[in-house]
Amino acid sequence: MTMNTTRITTYWNTQDAHTVIEFLDILRDQLWETYGDEIVATYREVAQAESYYENQNESGFDDEIDF
Repeated sequence: MTMNTTRITTYWNTQDAHTVIEFLDILRDQLWETYGDEIVATYREVAQAESYYENQNESGFDDEIDF
């Protein structure tokens, strides 16, 4: 896999910056409306998997091991 770089102008006048922010707000809202339930489900799956693997280190045994 190769990494692509997308370059955008990072200096806008105030009106241009405001327009971009409005667009991003609309885009975010539409993405949540369309994919919100799926996004939440994915986050839950990832959190459950991380929790599962974190708990794998807890054996529940407190026995002293004599060497």
